Amino acid sequence: MPKILLWFQERIKRWTKPTTSVLIIGALSDLTRSRTDLVVENALLRQQLIVLNRQVKRPQLTNFDRFRLVFLSHFTKFWKQALHIVQPDTLLRWHRELFGMY
Repeated sequence: MPKILLWFQERIKRWTKPTTSVLIIGALSDLTRSRTDLVVENALLRQQLIVLNRQVKRPQLTNFDRFRLVFLSHFTKFWKQALHIVQPDTLLRWHRELFGMY
């Protein structure tokens, strides 16, 4: 591999690696949260990974994906922190639409 590519890969690794202080603060804040909150946040993150792994370009969420994200968000007060591929406003709109169907 050319040296420039190796240099570029190392730079990207350094730029994307979280700092130790962020990891420590995150771990300490997780100690104060309930097990239920952590499990639900993990489920929200996993669901988003499932969607991302399904598509190469732009992820398309099915109605069932939307339902699962809305459903899981009701079990933790930290749901906004766990959303990465969907905006919180979008999730709230889906919730209103699902409630309207009910």
